[in-house]
Amino acid sequence: MTITTRRFTAEGASSAADSAGGLPEGTPPSGLTWVDLSTADLPSFAATATALGLREAQLDFLRGSRSRLPIPTPSAESVAAVLHRVAITTEEDGPVAEFRFSELRILASDALVVTVQPENPGQPPLQLQTLLESAHPSPPKRPLRASDAISGLIGAVLRDYPVALDELENAIESMEGTLFQEARLDAALSHRIYQLLQKVHRFDWALRPVESLATERGTDAAESSPAGEESSTRADLIMRARRMRDRVELLRSHLENAVALHSTLLTIEQNEATRRVADASYAQGEQSKKISGWAAILFAPTLIASIYGMNFRQMPELFWGWGYPAAVGLMLALSLTLWIVFKRREWL
Repeated sequence: MTITTRRFTAEGASSAADSAGGLPEGTPPSGLTWVDLSTADLPSFAATATALGLREAQLDFLRGSRSRLPIPTPSAESVAAVLHRVAITTEEDGPVAEFRFSELRILASDALVVTVQPENPGQPPLQLQTLLESAHPSPPKRPLRASDAISGLIGAVLRDYPVALDELENAIESMEGTLFQEARLDAALSHRIYQLLQKVHRFDWALRPVESLATERGTDAAESSPAGEESSTRADLIMRARRMRDRVELLRSHLENAVALHSTLLTIEQNEATRRVADASYAQGEQSKKISGWAAILFAPTLIASIYGMNFRQMPELFWGWGYPAAVGLMLALSLTLWIVFKRREWL
């Protein structure tokens, strides 16, 4: 991108000017001078800046060294602002559309407008003549002013946002459909919601200075304009900027509701998983109690039988006539007692 310098007469006619040596010292007494350049052209902008009478603080603002530039006498013709243009980038793999925001630095004072923006392949260049024609009444009812260029720039910035917001809204609707349709929630869906919420915050951050500049410029222009002058352009810009902010707020509300719903569904799913684990543990415990109870019942006769099977040399019970029935009865009685105990405790 090269440095583009154009002179506009008070009636709106334009002509190219030599950015290096074709400009006189200071700004012209009537009409408008517009210089458009990229950040890569700033090192070669020194000669033009000297011819235009720009101060070092103004150059620092255009370079991005400072985010704010104090205006000694604020008005609709004197502006130092940083706006953000948006472009949609095509991502084949990602489920969420990607957006690229680029700075547009605007420095305007009296009959001079300087715009600086980085070279962005996905961003169309500014058409200076078209922007002024869209903001300046035709046929002209008043001389061309810097406020017309500012209005055209605000309109150009806002022109890219509806398509980008439509793309973002489609991505949010797709996410909501996935949220309601999928049987199981996974980390990928949470990451997708977080990505969308980040993008909505980014849009809100980018639109805030546009709305602020449109509102302030409209207020300053209303105070400085003569009575009866058309104010439809600035009113339209303010309405468009606020409409974009309202759309962003609505999308933010949708996403916050989606986050709350996702959190609720995750809690329900976690509670269901915990309940299933508890049911499995309870069933396992019941089986363990049954096994332990029957093992104890069967162990009692086994213990008595093992004592009788020790084959000691002196065992008087072997000579008792009622010894065998007594041993069997003891086994049955002990087993029955254990069965009753375990049954009352609901182990069996």
